[in-house]
Amino acid sequence: MYVADAAEYLARLGDKLSEEAAEVRAAHGEQEVLEELADLLEVVRALATAHGADFARVEELRRRKAAERGGFAGRVVWTGNH
Repeated sequence: MYVADAAEYLARLGDKLSEEAAEVRAAHGEQEVLEELADLLEVVRALATAHGADFARVEELRRRKAAERGGFAGRVVWTGNH
């Protein structure tokens, strides 16, 4: 075990983000999906912190973008550019 420098830490978090996203996609059943989403969220929180922001800032940006562009409610699928 060792403490990674900033560049390695970000690279490893990026890899972990991809890994956790794949695990969410592969999960079966509500409980397994929720557990994998919790793991994914933990990586997102770590990435926010590594970039000098707290998760509240990420959540605020998410809310603003959803208000401007809409979210994923209603299962609407966009085709092409916004």
